[in-house]
Amino acid sequence: MPDSRRSVLRLDPLRAWRFVAGKVSALGAVTSPPYDVLEPAIVRRLTDSDLHNMVRLILPRDPELGPGRYDEPAQRLARWQRDGVVVQDGRPALYVYEQRLGNAMLCGLVGSLRLDPARTVVLPHEEVMPHWVDDRLRLMEATDADLEPILLAYAGGSVASDAVDAARSGEPWVEAETYNGAEHRIWRIDDPETLEAIAAELAKHEAVIADGHHRYAAYLERQLREPYRAGAEVGLAMLVDYIRHPLTLDPIHRVVPGLDLETVRTHTPTGWQMQPGRVEGDPDRISITDGTSWLTLHSDVDTPTVALLHEVLLPAWGVVEEDISFHHTLSDALALAGPQQAAVELAAPRMDQVLRSAAQGVVLPQKATSFGPKPRVGLLFRML
Repeated sequence: MPDSRRSVLRLDPLRAWRFVAGKVSALGAVTSPPYDVLEPAIVRRLTDSDLHNMVRLILPRDPELGPGRYDEPAQRLARWQRDGVVVQDGRPALYVYEQRLGNAMLCGLVGSLRLDPARTVVLPHEEVMPHWVDDRLRLMEATDADLEPILLAYAGGSVASDAVDAARSGEPWVEAETYNGAEHRIWRIDDPETLEAIAAELAKHEAVIADGHHRYAAYLERQLREPYRAGAEVGLAMLVDYIRHPLTLDPIHRVVPGLDLETVRTHTPTGWQMQPGRVEGDPDRISITDGTSWLTLHSDVDTPTVALLHEVLLPAWGVVEEDISFHHTLSDALALAGPQQAAVELAAPRMDQVLRSAAQGVVLPQKATSFGPKPRVGLLFRML
């Protein structure tokens, strides 16, 4: 008989794992940003910060080892458990997670998300790259853990959001500060009546995957491979009411090997406005540079520019998409720009464009958006 719970948005309580403050240099020192935003300089800093930093689990080294490269994180996590460096919460709960950095705040619920293979209530908004799905799945299988929560956004949580704000009025269960000055706090919600009210509220909503498409795809693949295994029907997630606690939406830029500005000038399809230089303040622009000169393109089509880039411009320029690299900061992209390797600066899609696409079942290209702030990895994780 089909499980009716699959047809509604559901975030179940769990007994989360966490680091023990007295076993590490500091709780903030063992945390990490998500794996896909880790530039080499950040990895070095995190690796040096504490022998137990989560980057040692989520970013397996030595790619040439093949599948064996995931054994080291699995062995390390088992050792941390055995030595009491990480412990499991004694009772199931939903966890309220708050992150503050200056005026930016991330706030929502962390729990076990019921997976939705039919895409009726958990809605992706961008494509995935199969090799990254496989990478995350292999790590999950080796460690038997969900180490990084995915980030979901929904609108107008009322009762659930009221419960989040009520929990934040009490003493935090966990507090940490990270090297960038961000403050992190976690509260537990384990009252049965409150949990029941939250479940009833969430069942009325849909949620868009804001961050973590590859991890969610890996959750689905794990469930497909082990459909009867306890715990395989859920994955670790953070759910944010973006009306109550808004998220930021930033672009992810591209570096395109083999592309030069002359090709852009001569092979851009008709209908695009082209201006020399880097034109700022236009939300529908695409700017391309070879490190010395810029060209800016503009389209009046009401479609996210990242979709137009991949669906229209890259084919017209003769670009092989597999060669493209993705960069969360423009400075990282510009550092790689050259006469035969163009950096492409994108503007972020609008929130309404992302939500409309997701609701219609239309996904944007891979790495189309960067929602933030992102939950810090290592404050809470889940073992199957």
